[in-house]
Amino acid sequence: MGVATGILELKASYYEKLCADFRKKRDRICSALDRIGLTPIVPQGAYYVLGDASPLPGRDSKEKAMFLLERTKVASVPGKAFYHDDGGENLVRFCFAKEDDVLDEACRRLEGLKL
Repeated sequence: MGVATGILELKASYYEKLCADFRKKRDRICSALDRIGLTPIVPQGAYYVLGDASPLPGRDSKEKAMFLLERTKVASVPGKAFYHDDGGENLVRFCFAKEDDVLDEACRRLEGLKL
């Protein structure tokens, strides 16, 4: 009941700012992924993004995620964790619900990756 009341009482400006903040974060990570060739699937309403990991070495999305972690120290989740078939084998998922300085550092590290 308390959460519902809070949601109803918050002004539209709160949600507008929240949307704008997450849009900036989304665009920052998507731009970084695009620059290094991990073409993002740009979400419309999430706090994570899937990147095309096919340019990365590895037999599956787990190996590709581990390659990224070892080379950049940026964690991602293997795409196969979200599929029942092999649909996610060339995808990795990044969360962008981070403080700006953390997200900026992750993007800087990713952009330093040479493929």
